[in-house]
This record gives sequence, structure tokens and C-alpha cells, in this order.
Amino acid sequence: MGQNNEVESLKQEIAALERERDRLQSSARYQLGRMLVDTARNPRDLPLVPFRLYRLWRVQRWRRRAPEPGDSVYEAVKDRLLGFLERVNGGNSSHFVFLFSGTTCIQGTRGNRPIRQAQALLRQGIPVLFSYHRNDFHEDVPLDESDLLMQVPVDITLQLLDRIAEVELASTRKVFVVSYPYPKVVPWIAEFKRAGWTVVYDCRDDWEEFSKVGMARWYRKAAERRAVVESQATICVSGPLCDKMRKLAPGSRVKLSPNAVESSFLPAGYHRRPRIAPRVVGYFGHLSDAWFDWSAFLTIARRCPQFRFEIIGHSEPANLDVPSNVELLGAMPWTQLHKVAAGWSAAIIPFRMGKLSDGVDPIKIYEYLSFGLPVVSFRMPQIESYPYTRTVEDVEGFCTALNEVCALTPDRQRIDLFLSRNTWEVRASELLELVEGTKS
Repeated sequence: MGQNNEVESLKQEIAALERERDRLQSSARYQLGRMLVDTARNPRDLPLVPFRLYRLWRVQRWRRRAPEPGDSVYEAVKDRLLGFLERVNGGNSSHFVFLFSGTTCIQGTRGNRPIRQAQALLRQGIPVLFSYHRNDFHEDVPLDESDLLMQVPVDITLQLLDRIAEVELASTRKVFVVSYPYPKVVPWIAEFKRAGWTVVYDCRDDWEEFSKVGMARWYRKAAERRAVVESQATICVSGPLCDKMRKLAPGSRVKLSPNAVESSFLPAGYHRRPRIAPRVVGYFGHLSDAWFDWSAFLTIARRCPQFRFEIIGHSEPANLDVPSNVELLGAMPWTQLHKVAAGWSAAIIPFRMGKLSDGVDPIKIYEYLSFGLPVVSFRMPQIESYPYTRTVEDVEGFCTALNEVCALTPDRQRIDLFLSRNTWEVRASELLELVEGTKS
């Protein structure tokens, strides 16, 4: 059974990678690069370049135009959505969740907070309408295998909010989870409340700080304040975000709801076997220098030649000068992470310190702990009390903590007790309990 699950997970991962390949190959950058390479190989085609550039511009302009009423894509999605809502109305679920995610579509078994929230709700038999973001307005919309899940791209969702708000579901409790304060959706919160929905703003990141590093250019502080004020409840992934939302909208109902890990995350038969001589320290996740502190990390690596550092992920800066004890392993399917992490003595989170990271509760720390790894991180208030986790303020403290935690043998029972209280299944139940205690 375990082998079959791993094979299925690999198939899903391969399918997700194929979709990402197709998306990249259809992008303007790829098409332009391919055209230039082909022209360089065949100089006789040079006179055709203006025509090919115009054709590329026309195609990309079409892709940036959101489908509208009357377009075949729009009408097909609308019909499927209405059919999905009819099925939900004919079912016997206690709740129906409309999750406005701001993420990619659900694919495979991995993803960030909204995706994992949706998957946990689905496992509990709760139907989910999942609105997701896409760069190409004309890429295929997922045809979901489950009768409980319908995915709609945000460009179409925004045009159908009135139809969604007005849906009648008899005794089913309607829940609208706003997972990012997108200015175009926030004004609809009041309308959903009038239509009998319970609205929850899920504050999963410090969007104001993300906007300052160019990652959330859509952000407007007034829109987030309105989301907190008008929602029946706001849930935040960290204590600092709770404090920020309470100050942003005094008197609003704000509760802590940290991130988590799947109860089935750890593969059957996993056994930690730390390598020695040298000991290995690892990291997996995004490597953008917007939050990964490459300068500090490389200094740590040079000051700790007794350790080997294995870094898994993508989007690292170009032309990095890494010391010999650092290996960049590139991106890796999540189903294979346990095979590498089993040999680590510790895991690290070398994020840049500041208001952005102060609001973070990284999902990766739950996964690190699932693998039985002690963790060293730069300052991150939410995780300070987590088991076998050391947070530090500078490079010197990081090096000292690494030496100390690599000598530890974590108590598996202590870790399992912590993780049992922090699964996505628990978070889904907590969300539904919060809704039940909230007036619609």
C-alpha cells in the first residue's frame, strides 16, 4: 500500500511538472528566446523577425484578456460552476467553503496554506469552491475528479461573485474564506454577509511587508483594514500578525491559527540516519533573496567548515559564489525529500530578519520536525516555543546554535505530541468550529 501511494504521488508530481513545463513554454519570454535562437541559427530568416514579433504580441495580448460572458471558456466554466452548486445543494454536507486563495490551482498533494486547507476540508467531506490565480487567462481550467471540489480561475471568479453569493444551500452553512485582501474582492464581503455567508479573513502573510519587496503589488492597506473590519472573524498564522490586525482594526475578532502539516506527511517506514564526518545540515524551500538571507548563510557556511550544507529549492540568485561545503541540489519532488532529510543532523531557516519574517509561521518547520530534525532559524517570533527549535539574532549565534543542536537526539514522542496538535485536519476542524461560534 505504501509503495502504491508513493507511485501515485510521483505520478501527480510528474503531472504538475509537465503542466509547469507547458506554462513556461507558452510564456512570452520562452517564445521570444526561441525565436531569437532560431533566427541566429538561420540568418536568412532575419527579414521575418518583425512579422514574428507582431504575431507573438498578438498571441500574448489575447492571453492577457480575461474571458468574458459569451466567450466559450467563460460559459463552460460558468455552466460547470452552476452544476457544482446544484450538486452541493443536493448533498448533505454541514458546510460549504468558498476559498478565495490567491495561489495556483490545486495540483498534486503539496502547496501552500490555502491549498492544504482545501485538501483537509475535502478529506472531511466538506465541498470546496477554490478560486485560484493564473498568469495566462486562456490556460486550461482543471477538471476536478472529486465531486466535492470545483476550481475557478480568479479572472472568472470575479465576474461570478454575484451568482456565488446568491446560492441557496438549505441547511448547509456557507463559509467564505478570503485568503488574501485583494482589493477587487474585499468590497464583496458585505454582500456575502447579507446573503447569509460567514466570512473569515485568513491573514497568512504580512502582505504590507511583501509589497515593500515587490511581491504583492496589488496590496492596499485600506483594503486589508476593511477585510478585518467587515469579516466576522480574522485568523492569523502568527502572534505578530494577530497583534498587527488588532491594531489595524481595533475591536475586531482576531484569532491565532498557525500553519500545520498533513497527518500523513511522514512516509511509512521513515527512519532518520544522520550522516557523520561531516555532519549534514539542510534546507528546502524557495530560495529568493527577497527573504532567504544569502549573505548571512554563506558567511555561516564559511565559518562552519565542519558541516556540509545541502540546499534544496529553486529561484536562487545567479552567479552565487558558494564555498565547497555547500551543495545546491536544485528543486526536488516533495515525495523524495525524506530520503535526503533522513541523513541530516539539523535543518535551517536563514530568512532575512525584519517585519516580513516576524509575521511568518513557515510550513517547512512542521515538515522539518516531522523528519525528526532540530531547527536553527534567524529571529521568527511565532516559532520560538516550538520543540527543538532555536531562534537567533546574528551569524555568530547561528553558528553556536548549529553546533549545539547537531549533537541532539530529539525525543520522537515530544515531537509527535506537538505535531498531533498541528495538523491540517485539526486546522480544518478549528475553522469549522470558529464558524459555528460566529453569527452569520
